[in-house]
Amino acid sequence: MVRRLNDVRKPISIAAAMIVAAVVFVHGQSRAPIVQSVDVSVSFGPAIFSQDGQPQMAYELHITNFQQVDVVLSAVRIATAPGPAIEYRDTELQQRLVRPGFRNDYPTPHLLGPGARAVFNLWTALPAVSTTAILHSIDLEVRRPSGAVHVTVEGITPLGPRGRSVAAVTLDAPLGGGAWIAIYDPLLKGGHRTAIYTIDGRARIPGRFAIDFVALPQSGALPPPSERATTNGFGADVLAVADGTIVAAVDDLPDRMPQPVAPENASGNYVSLDIGQGRFAFYEHLQQGSVMVRPGQRVSRGQVIAKLGSSGSTSIGPHLHFHVADANSLLGAEGLPFVFNHFTVMGKFASISALQGGQAWQPGGTAVPMTATRPAPNTVINFP
Repeated sequence: MVRRLNDVRKPISIAAAMIVAAVVFVHGQSRAPIVQSVDVSVSFGPAIFSQDGQPQMAYELHITNFQQVDVVLSAVRIATAPGPAIEYRDTELQQRLVRPGFRNDYPTPHLLGPGARAVFNLWTALPAVSTTAILHSIDLEVRRPSGAVHVTVEGITPLGPRGRSVAAVTLDAPLGGGAWIAIYDPLLKGGHRTAIYTIDGRARIPGRFAIDFVALPQSGALPPPSERATTNGFGADVLAVADGTIVAAVDDLPDRMPQPVAPENASGNYVSLDIGQGRFAFYEHLQQGSVMVRPGQRVSRGQVIAKLGSSGSTSIGPHLHFHVADANSLLGAEGLPFVFNHFTVMGKFASISALQGGQAWQPGGTAVPMTATRPAPNTVINFP
């Protein structure tokens, strides 16, 4: 009997052990599903500056799909800490997405195939409260063979002294008097803000904050392109915006060159002015034979350095292209924010397309003086 008891106990012990193991397995930690999404990076900024007297921020989210399946971006939310979130969907989202290597009119910029990248361009007002960080949240759909999976990707970019925000530099006027049209559109695909160049192994946006200045015609509207050869302020004095040192002064191209032009000639005749603290002011499309400075020369703010022209790529006709960047390179530098000490707002154009289409400007009625800020897109201004 003893042997039988032992024989009976043995299989009972094995069965009990199996039951215990099963219980442990059932109540053990389960595996969470792994869903790949996208890589999101902020390569510049955010930049903090004043526009039309209101605080603004601008930066880009680089969104890359490293998977072998399609990813569809459905929403991007941007929030400040503290502050409310702004959500972009549908047309509002697609207007702000640029697809490097694709045509500007690509119809589905929110659809990222395997290995594809989109750049989300943000340029929006900041809340009145002190902001310590920018938060982003991206809703997307991963189109797996087994079915679509919805994912939300979140991230944070700190601001302030220990963050990565970029402050604006305050400058004097690059031109005298007026009236001048300050032409730019932060969301224009193919415009300065969305034009990405890869120089020396790195992608940059040199014209991120560029402004094209054109003299307002007496009629209040731009003439047809065929009549702009000597209009738009052609021959006006171009001024140093700050004390500094000339680091480039190129004057070798004729005005009114046949379009299109080679990339190395797109800027036309130009001057680069080192204004200190790693900032360089660029003046482009200068009149041939008008450059009055040379590399190494010190200049003072307000000094005449050249004249407004139409050399290089100037589809709009004669104008002054002005921007600030972090290196003495036309395309191999990041565009930096800037504001002007003083100007007066006289009115505006409804849009760049309205301006180009010959529509007249919209006078503001009362001139509005501005200090230490940037003109809003397509406004008509006077400099002191």
